[in-house]
Amino acid sequence: MGLLQPLGLLALLSVPVIVLMYLWKQKYQQKQVPSLFLWEKVLTQTKSQQPWQKLKKNKLMLLQIAAAVLLSFALAAPFVAGSMKVQDAVLALDCSLSMQTTDGKQSRFDLAKKDMMTWVEQSAENSSFSLVMLTDSPFVAVSGGQDKKTVLQLLEKAQPTAGGVDWEGAKTLLAAEQDALGGDILLYTDNYGNLGTMQVVEQIYNNQEQNTAVTLLSHTLQADGGYVLARLHWYGTGEIQKTVTLFADGAAYDTKTVTVDAEQDVDVVFQGVPKQAKTLEVRISPQDALPIDDIRYLGVGKAETQKVLLVTKGNVFLEKSLSLLEKVDFYKTDTPEATGYGLYIFDGMIPEILPTDGHLLFLNPPQNSLFTVEAEQNFSEMVRGADGTGLENVTDVAFALQKGTPLSANWGKAFLQAEGKTLGLFGETEGRKIAALGFDLHDSDFPLQTTFPVLWYRLIQWYFPEQTGGVSQSIAGQAVTFALKPDTQKATVQTAEGKEIAILPPTPARALTETAETGWYLLNETDAKGNTTTTPFGVNAQVVGESDLRVTKEAAQQTATTNKTIHAGKPIAIWLLLLLLGVILTEWWVNCREN
Repeated sequence: MGLLQPLGLLALLSVPVIVLMYLWKQKYQQKQVPSLFLWEKVLTQTKSQQPWQKLKKNKLMLLQIAAAVLLSFALAAPFVAGSMKVQDAVLALDCSLSMQTTDGKQSRFDLAKKDMMTWVEQSAENSSFSLVMLTDSPFVAVSGGQDKKTVLQLLEKAQPTAGGVDWEGAKTLLAAEQDALGGDILLYTDNYGNLGTMQVVEQIYNNQEQNTAVTLLSHTLQADGGYVLARLHWYGTGEIQKTVTLFADGAAYDTKTVTVDAEQDVDVVFQGVPKQAKTLEVRISPQDALPIDDIRYLGVGKAETQKVLLVTKGNVFLEKSLSLLEKVDFYKTDTPEATGYGLYIFDGMIPEILPTDGHLLFLNPPQNSLFTVEAEQNFSEMVRGADGTGLENVTDVAFALQKGTPLSANWGKAFLQAEGKTLGLFGETEGRKIAALGFDLHDSDFPLQTTFPVLWYRLIQWYFPEQTGGVSQSIAGQAVTFALKPDTQKATVQTAEGKEIAILPPTPARALTETAETGWYLLNETDAKGNTTTTPFGVNAQVVGESDLRVTKEAAQQTATTNKTIHAGKPIAIWLLLLLLGVILTEWWVNCREN
């Protein structure tokens, strides 16, 4: 037997106190006597008042001492050694868009939460849990905790997102939690195999629902007004008929009915949309099992002219390409000290102090703190555009290069590569967009290729998204960056929930990460004179990989659930307290009998 709270034994000090009280207790009672002869008993009475007397057997005293001893040991939290079977587990909950699907009366997410909470409640005492929420940025809500109440409260508050899941990031988190905790990984999701070959126990929620989603909404201006294209995809069998309604600035503009074949796209075109419209919204009906992807939002802001500064000693190829770009005010200098530009291009150099405003582009840069520049080397293979960069037409790029310096950065993605080395890098860090080319244009035949001006056009388009005046169409759960006006002093964003978030100051403007809700967002820019410009933009549901609600992969062989036996103490304080209650009741009964 052991004690969890040994200090509780200090209550044993009450035992000598009880004994002293009985030693001091007077042993006579006051009575009336009928005769003076009784005065001879005064001596006996005097002796009975002496403070120290011989301790006599007393039932009440013994019962009170027993009660004090039992209380003392109960306070010390005694336990006896024993063993029990527990089941440790890493619980993973899929919070992606498809989990909002209603299969029957409840959503997949609600069913998963209910089953997960039941598993926690019924698990053995002293079991340990890790709880991982699987979103665009997976996170550990509980790591190796044994408090069931905490886990249940977090599950009760959990809500699905309108985005997807970073499954590669999820693998890393789950593997780390399993290494630390042991036990099984229990995945509650709606499709098999998302974690690849990782050993997991999958609980799948999927009734093979079919679904239609709006996968694209675009807008261009023509002579007779706006030209809007909406694209629908039917994830199902046979054909289905849908009604498509376009809203311009919140008012219904036009409605069309289309038929979509199984596993096919259909484009719906609306012409003559008012040029002054700032917001476009498409809705399809009737709704299906996943209503959130039946809506798509697009802000139509006026494309602002952007000021671009090229800092160079001379680069005719680059100067010519930039000067031909629309919506670009091009400036050139040979000194880096300047401010007030949306984009700074540094050719063959990096200033000691970078401008605090605008985005950055480096050509043939020296070593610096923003990214790593490797030693210069020769290249015999062609430089080619990388796949999956998000920059349109970049895969068509191909040119010969004599020499260059490979680049790398933890925030960057390669868009030009040769011989397994990265020669073109772009990405976002600390709220600003940065790109770099690891070579001098004069050491290549790139300026002679037809893809040369195309690359610069796509890069400028990436820096300054055209369709919404500095705000690209965004997906729920993903960060949104902004190409703010050069004279903007203060910038805030009002979210779809009505929350206002400051993104500037300080400079550079930070990215907006609070994009969990789909709907309309407002970018508010205020200049030094107090003039405010408001640009609406939409945050849409993640349809890629989420709108197909059917089971698309086969179930893998699952590992058996494992229990483990641990040595643990079994508390016995409750039994001591029950015994204490019995002693107190006995002491009360004896006291009543004697009086």
